[in-house]
Amino acid sequence: MPLETIDRGRIERLEILSPAGIADASLAAVIPAERILEMYRKMVEIRLFDERAVKLQRQGRLGTYPQILGQEATQIVPPLCLRSKDWLLPTYRGQGSYYARGMELRYSLLYWAGDDRGTRFPEENNDMMFAIPVGAHLTWAAGLAWAEKLKKQDGVALAYLGDGTTSKGDFHEALTFAGQFKLPVIYLIENNHWAISVPREKQAASPTLAQKAWGYGARGLVVDGNDCLAVYKAVSDAVAAARAGLGPTVLECETYRMGHHTTADDASRYRSASELEAWKRKDPVARLRRYLALQGLWNDADEAKLLEEAQAMIQREIEAYESFPAPNPLNMFSDNYESAPWPLIEQRRELAELLELKKAHEPVFELPPAEGRFP
Repeated sequence: MPLETIDRGRIERLEILSPAGIADASLAAVIPAERILEMYRKMVEIRLFDERAVKLQRQGRLGTYPQILGQEATQIVPPLCLRSKDWLLPTYRGQGSYYARGMELRYSLLYWAGDDRGTRFPEENNDMMFAIPVGAHLTWAAGLAWAEKLKKQDGVALAYLGDGTTSKGDFHEALTFAGQFKLPVIYLIENNHWAISVPREKQAASPTLAQKAWGYGARGLVVDGNDCLAVYKAVSDAVAAARAGLGPTVLECETYRMGHHTTADDASRYRSASELEAWKRKDPVARLRRYLALQGLWNDADEAKLLEEAQAMIQREIEAYESFPAPNPLNMFSDNYESAPWPLIEQRRELAELLELKKAHEPVFELPPAEGRFP
Protein backbone atom coordinates (compact mmCIF):
# COMPACT_ATOMS: atom_id res chain seq x y z
CA MET A 1 0.00 0.00 0.00
CA PRO A 2 1.40 3.45 -0.83
CA LEU A 3 1.94 6.02 1.83
CA GLU A 4 -0.98 8.41 1.44
CA THR A 5 -1.58 11.85 2.87
CA ILE A 6 -5.10 11.71 4.30
CA ASP A 7 -5.31 15.30 5.45
CA ARG A 8 -3.13 18.37 5.80
CA GLY A 9 -4.02 20.57 8.70
CA ARG A 10 -3.75 24.32 8.35
CA ILE A 11 -4.26 26.93 11.00
CA GLU A 12 -4.71 30.63 10.28
CA ARG A 13 -4.34 33.69 12.49
CA LEU A 14 -6.61 36.71 12.13
CA GLU A 15 -5.45 40.23 12.98
CA ILE A 16 -7.15 43.27 11.46
CA LEU A 17 -6.23 46.19 13.70
CA SER A 18 -2.57 47.00 14.30
CA PRO A 19 -1.42 48.21 17.74
CA ALA A 20 -1.19 51.67 16.14
CA GLY A 21 -4.92 51.54 15.40
CA ILE A 22 -4.68 51.03 11.62
CA ALA A 23 -7.16 48.54 10.15
CA ASP A 24 -6.64 46.18 7.22
CA ALA A 25 -9.71 47.00 5.14
CA SER A 26 -9.36 43.80 3.09
CA LEU A 27 -10.08 41.68 6.20
CA ALA A 28 -12.43 43.83 8.25
CA ALA A 29 -16.11 43.04 8.55
CA VAL A 30 -18.58 45.84 7.87
CA ILE A 31 -19.46 47.11 11.34
CA PRO A 32 -21.60 50.23 11.87
CA ALA A 33 -19.77 53.05 13.63
CA GLU A 34 -22.39 52.98 16.41
CA ARG A 35 -21.53 49.34 17.11
CA ILE A 36 -17.81 50.03 17.36
CA LEU A 37 -18.45 52.99 19.66
CA GLU A 38 -20.61 50.70 21.82
CA MET A 39 -17.73 48.23 22.06
CA TYR A 40 -15.36 50.97 23.14
CA ARG A 41 -17.76 52.43 25.70
CA LYS A 42 -18.38 49.07 27.32
CA MET A 43 -14.69 48.18 27.36
CA VAL A 44 -13.85 51.43 29.14
CA GLU A 45 -16.71 50.95 31.59
CA ILE A 46 -15.72 47.39 32.49
CA ARG A 47 -12.07 48.45 32.94
CA LEU A 48 -13.05 51.20 35.37
CA PHE A 49 -15.37 48.80 37.16
CA ASP A 50 -12.53 46.30 37.41
CA GLU A 51 -10.30 48.89 39.08
CA ARG A 52 -13.00 49.79 41.60
CA ALA A 53 -13.77 46.14 42.34
CA VAL A 54 -10.14 45.46 43.28
CA LYS A 55 -10.14 48.49 45.59
CA LEU A 56 -13.37 47.26 47.20
CA GLN A 57 -11.74 43.88 47.81
CA ARG A 58 -8.68 45.51 49.38
CA GLN A 59 -11.01 47.51 51.65
CA GLY A 60 -12.78 44.33 52.79
CA ARG A 61 -15.99 45.26 50.98
CA LEU A 62 -15.80 42.39 48.48
CA GLY A 63 -14.54 38.79 48.44
CA THR A 64 -11.82 37.41 46.19
CA TYR A 65 -12.13 38.97 42.73
CA PRO A 66 -10.71 37.88 39.32
CA GLN A 67 -9.53 40.89 37.33
CA ILE A 68 -10.34 41.30 33.63
CA LEU A 69 -7.59 43.88 32.98
CA GLY A 70 -6.18 43.31 29.47
CA GLN A 71 -8.97 40.99 28.35
CA GLU A 72 -11.66 43.61 27.69
CA ALA A 73 -11.93 42.81 23.97
CA THR A 74 -12.58 39.09 24.43
CA GLN A 75 -15.02 39.84 27.25
CA ILE A 76 -17.11 42.56 25.61
CA VAL A 77 -17.05 41.86 21.87
CA PRO A 78 -18.20 38.20 21.50
CA PRO A 79 -21.51 38.66 23.38
CA LEU A 80 -22.34 41.55 21.04
CA CYS A 81 -22.31 39.03 18.17
CA LEU A 82 -25.09 36.96 19.78
CA ARG A 83 -28.85 37.24 20.09
CA SER A 84 -30.29 37.35 23.60
CA LYS A 85 -31.75 33.85 23.19
CA ASP A 86 -28.36 32.38 22.26
CA TRP A 87 -26.62 30.65 25.13
CA LEU A 88 -23.69 32.25 26.91
CA LEU A 89 -21.46 30.22 29.25
CA PRO A 90 -18.54 32.33 30.55
CA THR A 91 -15.70 31.35 32.87
CA TYR A 92 -15.40 32.76 36.38
CA ARG A 93 -13.60 35.75 34.78
CA GLY A 94 -16.81 36.48 32.93
CA GLN A 95 -18.36 39.56 34.47
CA GLY A 96 -17.45 41.54 31.34
CA SER A 97 -19.39 39.19 29.07
CA TYR A 98 -22.38 39.34 31.39
CA TYR A 99 -22.16 43.13 31.37
CA ALA A 100 -22.05 43.20 27.57
CA ARG A 101 -25.29 41.19 27.64
CA GLY A 102 -26.97 43.74 29.88
CA MET A 103 -26.46 42.47 33.44
CA GLU A 104 -26.18 45.32 35.95
CA LEU A 105 -22.77 45.52 37.63
CA ARG A 106 -24.29 45.47 41.11
CA TYR A 107 -24.97 41.77 40.60
CA SER A 108 -21.34 41.00 39.76
CA LEU A 109 -20.38 42.69 43.02
CA LEU A 110 -22.99 40.67 44.88
CA TYR A 111 -21.67 37.42 43.41
CA TRP A 112 -18.08 38.14 44.41
CA ALA A 113 -19.33 39.06 47.86
CA GLY A 114 -20.58 35.48 48.13
CA ASP A 115 -24.26 36.29 47.63
CA ASP A 116 -26.18 34.02 45.26
CA ARG A 117 -28.48 36.91 44.37
CA GLY A 118 -25.58 37.98 42.17
CA THR A 119 -26.66 35.47 39.53
CA ARG A 120 -29.61 37.54 38.39
CA PHE A 121 -29.45 37.91 34.62
CA PRO A 122 -31.78 39.91 32.36
CA GLU A 123 -35.04 38.04 31.92
CA GLU A 124 -34.83 37.77 28.16
CA ASN A 125 -31.29 36.32 28.16
CA ASN A 126 -30.12 32.73 28.04
CA ASP A 127 -27.09 33.40 30.23
CA MET A 128 -25.76 30.53 32.32
CA MET A 129 -23.99 30.88 35.64
CA PHE A 130 -20.36 29.96 35.21
CA ALA A 131 -18.92 26.92 36.92
CA ILE A 132 -16.04 27.47 39.30
CA PRO A 133 -14.76 23.91 38.50
CA VAL A 134 -12.68 24.62 35.42
CA GLY A 135 -14.13 23.20 32.19
CA ALA A 136 -17.26 21.59 33.60
CA HIS A 137 -19.44 23.92 31.53
CA LEU A 138 -18.04 22.80 28.18
CA THR A 139 -20.19 19.68 27.99
CA TRP A 140 -23.17 21.76 29.13
CA ALA A 141 -22.60 23.99 26.09
CA ALA A 142 -22.58 20.94 23.81
CA GLY A 143 -25.81 19.75 25.42
CA LEU A 144 -27.50 23.12 24.98
CA ALA A 145 -26.42 23.26 21.35
CA TRP A 146 -27.70 19.72 20.82
CA ALA A 147 -31.07 20.71 22.26
CA GLU A 148 -31.24 23.64 19.83
CA LYS A 149 -30.54 21.26 16.98
CA LEU A 150 -33.08 18.66 18.09
CA LYS A 151 -35.74 21.37 18.40
CA LYS A 152 -34.79 22.63 14.93
CA GLN A 153 -34.11 26.09 16.30
CA ASP A 154 -31.22 28.29 15.21
CA GLY A 155 -29.82 29.15 18.64
CA VAL A 156 -26.08 29.05 19.25
CA ALA A 157 -24.10 28.26 22.41
CA LEU A 158 -20.93 30.24 23.12
CA ALA A 159 -18.69 28.87 25.85
CA TYR A 160 -15.56 30.56 27.15
CA LEU A 161 -12.53 28.71 28.49
CA GLY A 162 -8.95 29.50 29.40
CA ASP A 163 -5.81 28.13 27.78
CA GLY A 164 -5.21 25.72 30.65
CA THR A 165 -8.69 24.23 30.28
CA THR A 166 -7.80 22.84 26.84
CA SER A 167 -5.70 20.27 28.73
CA LYS A 168 -8.72 18.96 30.60
CA GLY A 169 -10.86 16.00 29.65
CA ASP A 170 -14.03 18.10 29.59
CA PHE A 171 -12.70 20.01 26.58
CA HIS A 172 -12.04 16.85 24.58
CA GLU A 173 -15.28 15.16 25.60
CA ALA A 174 -17.29 18.23 24.61
CA LEU A 175 -15.56 18.56 21.25
CA THR A 176 -15.90 14.87 20.45
CA PHE A 177 -19.65 15.20 20.92
CA ALA A 178 -19.98 18.59 19.22
CA GLY A 179 -17.94 17.55 16.20
CA GLN A 180 -19.72 14.23 15.69
CA PHE A 181 -23.19 15.78 15.83
CA LYS A 182 -22.23 19.03 14.06
CA LEU A 183 -23.56 21.11 16.91
CA PRO A 184 -24.02 24.91 16.80
CA VAL A 185 -21.48 25.64 19.49
CA ILE A 186 -18.45 27.93 19.72
CA TYR A 187 -15.62 27.33 22.14
CA LEU A 188 -13.76 30.60 22.70
CA ILE A 189 -10.37 30.13 24.33
CA GLU A 190 -9.14 33.21 26.14
CA ASN A 191 -5.47 32.36 25.81
CA ASN A 192 -4.11 34.80 28.37
CA HIS A 193 -0.82 32.86 28.50
CA TRP A 194 -1.02 31.79 32.12
CA ALA A 195 -3.08 29.05 33.77
CA ILE A 196 -2.62 30.60 37.20
CA SER A 197 1.20 30.27 37.41
CA VAL A 198 1.70 27.70 34.60
CA PRO A 199 2.85 29.30 31.32
CA ARG A 200 1.16 28.43 28.03
CA GLU A 201 4.24 26.61 26.66
CA LYS A 202 4.06 24.09 29.50
CA GLN A 203 0.37 23.36 28.99
CA ALA A 204 0.46 21.79 25.51
CA ALA A 205 3.11 20.74 22.99
CA SER A 206 1.04 21.88 20.00
CA PRO A 207 2.08 25.19 18.40
CA THR A 208 -1.47 26.51 18.78
CA LEU A 209 -4.51 25.57 20.81
CA ALA A 210 -6.92 26.21 17.94
CA GLN A 211 -5.46 23.29 15.97
CA LYS A 212 -6.88 20.91 18.56
CA ALA A 213 -10.17 21.46 16.72
CA TRP A 214 -8.91 19.36 13.78
CA GLY A 215 -9.12 16.09 15.67
CA TYR A 216 -12.81 16.59 16.30
CA GLY A 217 -14.07 17.78 12.93
CA ALA A 218 -14.39 21.38 14.10
CA ARG A 219 -13.03 24.54 12.53
CA GLY A 220 -10.16 26.24 14.36
CA LEU A 221 -8.80 29.76 14.09
CA VAL A 222 -6.23 31.79 16.01
CA VAL A 223 -7.39 35.36 16.61
CA ASP A 224 -5.61 38.42 17.96
CA GLY A 225 -7.71 38.68 21.10
CA ASN A 226 -6.67 42.28 21.76
CA ASP A 227 -7.99 43.33 18.36
CA CYS A 228 -11.70 44.14 18.65
CA LEU A 229 -12.29 44.09 14.91
CA ALA A 230 -10.70 40.65 14.52
CA VAL A 231 -12.63 39.22 17.47
CA TYR A 232 -15.88 40.62 16.07
CA LYS A 233 -15.30 39.12 12.63
CA ALA A 234 -14.16 35.74 13.94
CA VAL A 235 -17.08 35.33 16.32
CA SER A 236 -19.63 36.65 13.80
CA ASP A 237 -18.38 34.17 11.19
CA ALA A 238 -18.50 31.32 13.72
CA VAL A 239 -22.05 32.24 14.72
CA ALA A 240 -23.13 32.33 11.06
CA ALA A 241 -21.54 28.92 10.45
CA ALA A 242 -23.26 27.47 13.50
CA ARG A 243 -26.67 28.78 12.40
CA ALA A 244 -26.05 27.35 8.94
CA GLY A 245 -25.57 23.85 10.38
CA LEU A 246 -21.81 23.70 9.75
CA GLY A 247 -20.98 22.59 13.28
CA PRO A 248 -18.60 23.79 15.99
CA THR A 249 -15.78 26.31 15.90
CA VAL A 250 -12.81 26.69 18.24
CA LEU A 251 -11.44 30.23 18.45
CA GLU A 252 -8.13 30.73 20.20
CA CYS A 253 -8.09 34.41 21.14
CA GLU A 254 -4.55 35.47 22.07
CA THR A 255 -4.73 38.01 24.86
CA TYR A 256 -3.00 38.65 28.18
CA ARG A 257 -4.04 38.83 31.79
CA MET A 258 -2.31 42.04 32.90
CA GLY A 259 -3.47 41.71 36.48
CA HIS A 260 -3.09 38.90 38.98
CA HIS A 261 -5.01 35.64 38.57
CA THR A 262 -7.26 36.79 41.40
CA THR A 263 -6.84 39.13 44.33
CA ALA A 264 -5.50 36.06 46.21
CA ASP A 265 -2.57 35.80 43.74
CA ASP A 266 0.76 37.60 43.22
CA ALA A 267 1.72 37.35 39.54
CA SER A 268 5.11 39.01 40.13
CA ARG A 269 6.28 35.73 41.68
CA TYR A 270 6.11 33.81 38.41
CA ARG A 271 6.26 36.19 35.43
CA SER A 272 8.61 38.94 34.34
CA ALA A 273 7.97 42.67 34.31
CA SER A 274 9.30 42.85 30.72
CA GLU A 275 6.64 40.41 29.53
CA LEU A 276 3.94 42.54 31.10
CA GLU A 277 5.34 45.72 29.56
CA ALA A 278 5.38 44.11 26.10
CA TRP A 279 1.69 43.24 26.35
CA LYS A 280 0.76 46.69 27.62
CA ARG A 281 1.72 47.98 24.18
CA LYS A 282 -1.06 45.79 22.73
CA ASP A 283 -3.68 47.07 25.17
CA PRO A 284 -7.08 46.45 23.50
CA VAL A 285 -8.69 49.58 24.91
CA ALA A 286 -5.96 51.98 23.81
CA ARG A 287 -5.76 50.22 20.47
CA LEU A 288 -9.42 50.74 19.66
CA ARG A 289 -9.29 54.33 20.85
CA ARG A 290 -6.47 55.02 18.37
CA TYR A 291 -8.57 53.50 15.61
CA LEU A 292 -11.62 55.60 16.51
CA ALA A 293 -9.50 58.75 16.63
CA LEU A 294 -8.00 58.02 13.21
CA GLN A 295 -11.53 57.55 11.85
CA GLY A 296 -12.62 60.90 13.30
CA LEU A 297 -15.09 59.16 15.61
CA TRP A 298 -13.47 60.05 18.96
CA ASN A 299 -11.57 62.90 20.60
CA ASP A 300 -10.31 64.00 24.01
CA ALA A 301 -13.63 65.68 24.89
CA ASP A 302 -15.52 62.46 24.12
CA GLU A 303 -13.08 60.55 26.32
CA ALA A 304 -13.42 62.93 29.25
CA LYS A 305 -17.23 62.78 29.02
CA LEU A 306 -17.20 58.97 28.88
CA LEU A 307 -14.90 58.68 31.91
CA GLU A 308 -17.08 61.02 33.95
CA GLU A 309 -20.29 59.18 33.02
CA ALA A 310 -18.76 55.77 33.60
CA GLN A 311 -17.42 56.66 37.04
CA ALA A 312 -20.83 58.01 38.06
CA MET A 313 -22.58 54.87 36.79
CA ILE A 314 -20.15 52.59 38.66
CA GLN A 315 -20.60 54.59 41.85
CA ARG A 316 -24.38 54.12 41.57
CA GLU A 317 -23.86 50.38 41.08
CA ILE A 318 -21.63 50.16 44.16
CA GLU A 319 -24.18 52.03 46.25
CA ALA A 320 -26.95 49.74 44.99
CA TYR A 321 -24.82 46.68 45.83
CA GLU A 322 -24.10 47.90 49.34
CA SER A 323 -27.77 48.75 49.88
CA PHE A 324 -28.96 45.19 49.41
CA PRO A 325 -30.45 43.76 52.62
CA ALA A 326 -28.57 40.89 54.20
CA PRO A 327 -29.44 37.58 52.53
CA ASN A 328 -31.57 35.00 54.26
CA PRO A 329 -29.32 31.90 54.71
CA LEU A 330 -32.35 29.64 54.35
CA ASN A 331 -32.71 30.74 50.74
CA MET A 332 -29.70 28.63 49.81
CA PHE A 333 -32.10 25.70 49.69
CA SER A 334 -34.36 27.35 47.15
CA ASP A 335 -34.15 27.13 43.37
CA ASN A 336 -32.48 23.71 43.39
CA TYR A 337 -35.41 21.39 42.74
CA GLU A 338 -39.00 21.80 41.64
CA SER A 339 -39.96 19.61 44.62
CA ALA A 340 -37.31 19.48 47.32
CA PRO A 341 -36.21 15.97 48.42
CA TRP A 342 -36.46 15.10 52.10
CA PRO A 343 -32.72 15.42 52.90
CA LEU A 344 -32.83 19.03 51.70
CA ILE A 345 -35.98 19.76 53.69
CA GLU A 346 -34.33 18.28 56.78
CA GLN A 347 -31.14 20.30 56.30
CA ARG A 348 -33.16 23.48 55.94
CA ARG A 349 -35.06 22.72 59.15
CA GLU A 350 -31.80 22.04 61.02
CA LEU A 351 -30.30 25.33 59.82
CA ALA A 352 -33.45 27.22 60.82
CA GLU A 353 -33.16 25.75 64.31
CA LEU A 354 -29.46 26.64 64.50
CA LEU A 355 -30.13 30.23 63.42
CA GLU A 356 -32.78 30.56 66.12
CA LEU A 357 -30.29 29.23 68.67
CA LYS A 358 -27.59 31.67 67.58
CA LYS A 359 -29.89 34.63 68.01
CA ALA A 360 -29.35 34.23 71.74
CA HIS A 361 -25.56 34.73 71.37
CA GLU A 362 -23.66 37.98 71.00
CA PRO A 363 -21.58 38.21 67.80
CA VAL A 364 -17.77 38.11 68.21
CA PHE A 365 -16.48 41.29 66.58
CA GLU A 366 -12.76 40.92 67.27
CA LEU A 367 -12.29 38.20 64.62
CA PRO A 368 -11.30 39.46 61.13
CA PRO A 369 -13.79 38.87 58.30
CA ALA A 370 -13.21 35.63 56.44
CA GLU A 371 -11.50 36.13 53.10
CA GLY A 372 -12.51 33.89 50.23
CA ARG A 373 -9.91 31.39 49.10
CA PHE A 374 -9.53 30.80 45.41
CA PRO A 375 -7.00 28.80 43.42
